[in-house]
Amino acid sequence: MRTKTICISIALLVFSAVCPAQIQKPSGIVRSFYKFHLAASGTFNAAAIKTRRRWFSADLNMLFHNELKRQKAYLKINPTDKPHFGDGFPFQPFEECSQGGRAYKNTYIVIDKRTARNTATVEIKFYGPKKCGGKLIDTYEIEMIKTSSSWLINDWIYSNGETLTSELKRADY
Repeated sequence: MRTKTICISIALLVFSAVCPAQIQKPSGIVRSFYKFHLAASGTFNAAAIKTRRRWFSADLNMLFHNELKRQKAYLKINPTDKPHFGDGFPFQPFEECSQGGRAYKNTYIVIDKRTARNTATVEIKFYGPKKCGGKLIDTYEIEMIKTSSSWLINDWIYSNGETLTSELKRADY
Protein backbone atom coordinates (compact mmCIF):
# COMPACT_ATOMS: atom_id res chain seq x y z
CA MET A 1 0.00 0.00 0.00
CA ARG A 2 2.81 2.37 0.92
CA THR A 3 4.67 1.60 -2.32
CA LYS A 4 1.51 2.32 -4.32
CA THR A 5 1.10 5.71 -2.57
CA ILE A 6 4.72 6.61 -3.26
CA CYS A 7 4.38 5.61 -6.94
CA ILE A 8 1.21 7.68 -7.33
CA SER A 9 2.88 10.66 -5.64
CA ILE A 10 5.91 10.44 -7.92
CA ALA A 11 3.68 10.12 -11.01
CA LEU A 12 1.70 13.22 -9.98
CA LEU A 13 4.89 15.15 -9.33
CA VAL A 14 6.35 14.21 -12.72
CA PHE A 15 3.07 14.98 -14.51
CA SER A 16 2.78 18.40 -12.88
CA ALA A 17 6.38 19.26 -13.80
CA VAL A 18 5.88 18.25 -17.43
CA CYS A 19 2.59 20.12 -17.99
CA PRO A 20 3.10 23.86 -18.23
CA ALA A 21 0.84 26.10 -16.23
CA GLN A 22 -2.27 26.98 -18.17
CA ILE A 23 -2.35 30.63 -19.17
CA GLN A 24 -5.70 32.36 -18.83
CA LYS A 25 -7.39 33.50 -22.04
CA PRO A 26 -6.94 37.17 -22.99
CA SER A 27 -10.65 37.86 -22.39
CA GLY A 28 -10.32 36.46 -18.86
CA ILE A 29 -7.47 38.88 -18.12
CA VAL A 30 -9.55 41.81 -19.43
CA ARG A 31 -12.55 40.71 -17.34
CA SER A 32 -10.41 40.54 -14.18
CA PHE A 33 -8.93 43.95 -14.97
CA TYR A 34 -12.33 45.60 -15.40
CA LYS A 35 -13.73 43.90 -12.32
CA PHE A 36 -10.91 45.47 -10.31
CA HIS A 37 -10.90 48.80 -12.15
CA LEU A 38 -14.63 49.42 -11.76
CA ALA A 39 -14.51 48.61 -8.06
CA ALA A 40 -11.52 50.90 -7.40
CA SER A 41 -11.02 54.62 -7.73
CA GLY A 42 -10.66 55.79 -11.32
CA THR A 43 -8.46 58.73 -10.34
CA PHE A 44 -5.31 58.98 -12.45
CA ASN A 45 -2.42 59.00 -9.97
CA ALA A 46 0.65 56.96 -9.02
CA ALA A 47 -1.17 54.81 -6.47
CA ALA A 48 -3.88 53.88 -8.98
CA ILE A 49 -1.29 52.99 -11.63
CA LYS A 50 0.57 50.85 -9.12
CA THR A 51 -2.56 48.86 -8.23
CA ARG A 52 -3.24 48.14 -11.92
CA ARG A 53 0.32 47.47 -13.12
CA ARG A 54 0.00 43.67 -12.99
CA TRP A 55 -2.40 43.86 -15.95
CA PHE A 56 -0.23 46.21 -18.05
CA SER A 57 2.75 45.57 -20.27
CA ALA A 58 6.07 47.15 -19.28
CA ASP A 59 5.73 49.66 -22.13
CA LEU A 60 2.25 50.75 -21.06
CA ASN A 61 3.36 51.08 -17.43
CA MET A 62 6.29 53.24 -18.55
CA LEU A 63 3.97 55.48 -20.58
CA PHE A 64 1.67 55.95 -17.58
CA HIS A 65 4.60 56.93 -15.36
CA ASN A 66 5.88 59.36 -18.01
CA GLU A 67 2.38 60.88 -18.15
CA LEU A 68 2.44 61.40 -14.39
CA LYS A 69 5.73 63.30 -14.72
CA ARG A 70 4.30 65.43 -17.52
CA GLN A 71 1.18 66.08 -15.47
CA LYS A 72 3.21 67.17 -12.45
CA ALA A 73 5.29 69.58 -14.56
CA TYR A 74 2.16 70.97 -16.24
CA LEU A 75 0.30 71.50 -12.96
CA LYS A 76 3.33 73.24 -11.47
CA ILE A 77 3.02 75.90 -14.19
CA ASN A 78 -0.81 75.77 -14.43
CA PRO A 79 -2.04 74.88 -10.91
CA THR A 80 -5.69 75.81 -11.57
CA ASP A 81 -6.03 73.84 -14.83
CA LYS A 82 -7.50 70.37 -15.11
CA PRO A 83 -4.84 67.79 -16.08
CA HIS A 84 -5.15 65.77 -19.29
CA PHE A 85 -6.52 62.74 -17.44
CA GLY A 86 -8.45 64.87 -14.95
CA ASP A 87 -11.58 62.78 -15.48
CA GLY A 88 -9.68 59.60 -14.63
CA PHE A 89 -8.40 56.66 -16.62
CA PRO A 90 -9.77 56.43 -20.18
CA PHE A 91 -10.71 52.75 -19.91
CA GLN A 92 -14.43 53.20 -20.41
CA PRO A 93 -16.87 55.71 -21.87
CA PHE A 94 -17.69 58.53 -19.50
CA GLU A 95 -21.35 58.39 -20.45
CA GLU A 96 -23.43 57.61 -17.37
CA CYS A 97 -27.04 56.91 -16.60
CA SER A 98 -28.88 58.50 -13.73
CA GLN A 99 -32.53 58.52 -12.79
CA GLY A 100 -34.18 59.97 -9.74
CA GLY A 101 -30.86 61.26 -8.41
CA ARG A 102 -29.27 57.81 -8.50
CA ALA A 103 -26.40 56.85 -10.83
CA TYR A 104 -26.35 53.45 -12.49
CA LYS A 105 -23.21 51.73 -13.76
CA ASN A 106 -22.80 50.69 -17.36
CA THR A 107 -22.47 47.01 -18.17
CA TYR A 108 -19.98 45.41 -20.55
CA ILE A 109 -19.23 42.21 -22.39
CA VAL A 110 -15.75 40.97 -23.30
CA ILE A 111 -15.06 38.89 -26.40
CA ASP A 112 -11.83 37.28 -27.63
CA LYS A 113 -11.52 38.71 -31.15
CA ARG A 114 -8.11 37.57 -32.48
CA THR A 115 -5.41 35.48 -30.86
CA ALA A 116 -2.03 34.76 -32.39
CA ARG A 117 1.07 33.28 -30.83
CA ASN A 118 2.15 36.31 -28.78
CA THR A 119 -0.57 38.88 -29.47
CA ALA A 120 -4.31 39.05 -29.06
CA THR A 121 -7.13 41.50 -29.51
CA VAL A 122 -10.08 41.56 -27.15
CA GLU A 123 -13.25 43.49 -27.83
CA ILE A 124 -15.19 45.14 -25.03
CA LYS A 125 -18.68 46.49 -25.60
CA PHE A 126 -20.16 48.95 -23.12
CA TYR A 127 -23.91 49.12 -22.64
CA GLY A 128 -26.08 51.43 -20.62
CA PRO A 129 -27.87 49.72 -17.75
CA LYS A 130 -31.24 48.11 -18.53
CA LYS A 131 -32.88 50.73 -16.30
CA CYS A 132 -31.74 53.34 -18.84
CA GLY A 133 -32.50 51.39 -22.02
CA GLY A 134 -29.51 49.04 -22.19
CA LYS A 135 -28.28 50.43 -25.52
CA LEU A 136 -24.74 49.99 -26.83
CA ILE A 137 -22.69 53.03 -25.80
CA ASP A 138 -19.28 52.25 -27.32
CA THR A 139 -16.91 49.46 -28.34
CA TYR A 140 -13.18 49.39 -27.62
CA GLU A 141 -10.51 46.93 -28.67
CA ILE A 142 -7.75 46.00 -26.27
CA GLU A 143 -4.40 44.85 -27.64
CA MET A 144 -2.68 42.22 -25.55
CA ILE A 145 0.79 40.71 -25.53
CA LYS A 146 1.80 37.35 -24.15
CA THR A 147 4.60 36.95 -21.65
CA SER A 148 5.94 33.66 -20.34
CA SER A 149 3.33 33.61 -17.59
CA SER A 150 0.34 35.66 -18.71
CA TRP A 151 -1.38 37.97 -21.16
CA LEU A 152 -0.89 41.69 -20.52
CA ILE A 153 -2.78 44.72 -21.77
CA ASN A 154 -0.63 46.74 -24.16
CA ASP A 155 -3.05 49.30 -25.61
CA TRP A 156 -6.66 50.44 -26.01
CA ILE A 157 -8.09 51.22 -29.44
CA TYR A 158 -11.12 53.46 -29.22
CA SER A 159 -14.04 53.35 -31.63
CA ASN A 160 -12.75 56.46 -33.44
CA GLY A 161 -9.49 54.61 -34.25
CA GLU A 162 -7.33 56.55 -31.78
CA THR A 163 -5.22 54.64 -29.28
CA LEU A 164 -4.34 55.20 -25.65
CA THR A 165 -0.62 54.84 -26.36
CA SER A 166 -0.73 57.56 -29.03
CA GLU A 167 -2.50 59.80 -26.52
CA LEU A 168 0.18 59.05 -23.93
CA LYS A 169 2.94 59.78 -26.50
CA ARG A 170 1.41 63.09 -27.71
CA ALA A 171 3.89 65.94 -28.15
CA ASP A 172 1.90 68.69 -26.42
CA TYR A 173 0.51 68.47 -22.96
